[in-house]
Amino acid sequence: TPAEPTLDQPVVRATVSPTVTITLSASEPPVTPDPRQPSLLPEPEQPPEETEIHRFDLTAPGAPAYAASGKVPGRLLNQYALSEHDGHLRVATTLNSADDRTSSSSVHVLRADTMAQVGEVGGLGKGERIYSVRFIGPVGYCVTFRQVDPLYTLDLRDPAAPKVTGELKITGYSAYLHPAGEGRLIGIGQEAGEQGRTLGTQVSLFDVSDPAAPRRLSQLFQKDSGSGAEWDPHAFLYWPKTGLSVIPLTTQDDSGALALRIDDAGVTELGRISHPAQEQGRLRYQPGIQRSLVIGDALWTLSPEGAQVNDLTTLEREAWIPLR
Repeated sequence: TPAEPTLDQPVVRATVSPTVTITLSASEPPVTPDPRQPSLLPEPEQPPEETEIHRFDLTAPGAPAYAASGKVPGRLLNQYALSEHDGHLRVATTLNSADDRTSSSSVHVLRADTMAQVGEVGGLGKGERIYSVRFIGPVGYCVTFRQVDPLYTLDLRDPAAPKVTGELKITGYSAYLHPAGEGRLIGIGQEAGEQGRTLGTQVSLFDVSDPAAPRRLSQLFQKDSGSGAEWDPHAFLYWPKTGLSVIPLTTQDDSGALALRIDDAGVTELGRISHPAQEQGRLRYQPGIQRSLVIGDALWTLSPEGAQVNDLTTLEREAWIPLR
């Protein structure tokens, strides 16, 4: 009778007839990988970032009709990173490296009907990402940030050869850009130190009449504060007729809205608007204002607690309409 197979006896043979031999191999014990040893398997490659864009035709009644698709490297910031003009779609993206150590931003120009790329301008804010972008006709504006804020002006008149025409480097950044008449641009965001540490809400007025030399005409800075207008454009009110601007503002002490006048003279504070304090049990708090609008000769502001009417000129409170 043959001995039982052991680890030292990996093969056992048994003859069951003069012509048949059965060979059994002892199985090897499972091998536990040593975490201290490097893996022999190649590291899986991370696919590059890219954004797919699909176009649908909505002109005819009924279901939308598929028209075309395209893609660009990188990712979009928000809806303002897309703009169609004169038969072309402009797309601003930031592309991060696979290890997230480097990044760069570009503006791609695609044919609107086929989604095929016809032009590109890259190299914007190397090592940074896009914080805001705005296209106005054949001109584009792009803000990138890490430690300082380069505001780029872009000439997009030739779709096949878009180009950077100017650059303004300042501390902080603008998270939202808003046109303010011929040659003027409003930026809302955060001021920052030389090392990129944010310090509080800032509102800037830029002169972009010379695409080769954009410059900041005026800035208002509120230390240790934030504004919903940085990420929600509907929270920003600009009334061109008088230059009135209103943005939500939250500080360490209270919440409300900041009323400004923005014109060629600069950015000037007109006053603060706050809604009546609310009580919930032992908690007393100031409602955060989320929207502002002009109706007739009155300024209306909305918060989760109610609507308030203020005089458009003096900002005096005229009425409070609770919603709860």
